[in-house]
Amino acid sequence: MTVRREAARVNAGADDITAEWEPLDGLEARAGISPRSRIRRHAERAAPAEAESILRAGRVAHVAYALEGQPYVIPFLYDYADGAVYLHGAPASRTLKTLRDGVDVAIEITLLDGLIASRDAESHSANYRAVVVYGRAERVTNMTKKRAILERMTLRYFPGRTAGTDYEAATEKQIRALEVLQVPVIELGVKMRAGGPRGPRDADPAAWGTAYVVELGGYDA
Repeated sequence: MTVRREAARVNAGADDITAEWEPLDGLEARAGISPRSRIRRHAERAAPAEAESILRAGRVAHVAYALEGQPYVIPFLYDYADGAVYLHGAPASRTLKTLRDGVDVAIEITLLDGLIASRDAESHSANYRAVVVYGRAERVTNMTKKRAILERMTLRYFPGRTAGTDYEAATEKQIRALEVLQVPVIELGVKMRAGGPRGPRDADPAAWGTAYVVELGGYDA
């Protein structure tokens, strides 16, 4: 798939994504390119180089959009490849029907790596890797591509399982009955925290209280 992005501009204080396309190399170059994806709070935690690994490691994508002024956030299993997030489900799904009409969508994935206990209340925290992707969905209608995406998604969640060997492959009717959408990454924000407690007394082993890290190893949040 050709990697592209839409140029962003700020219009009257709001982000207005135009239909102006230009080539772009890599996810890292798409991070923080407009106010909506720029990391402001703890800007030092911006981690654009981690975007690809987070998208590949995540298991649950929270898909957010607005319909007639009402916001929705729906969890999806997903696939990521070649600069796009892939979603699937029933064609009658309100979410998929809305997304395939080309509305703006935000997709969030968080990996929770640890819980941080501090000697001070306000310094309790978490280690995490998170990405928010912005884009617009496109329908995948080619049957061969749809099958490849769905089988790759199965392999992603069940490593080593292949169609025709470990399970019966989906029929053409079943493939046709599914809606598959790809969301090319127009832009994204990436943020992470790593390390131990950072409260004002946490480095002092003689101080009152306890400080430690509960390792979670990339739990999907």
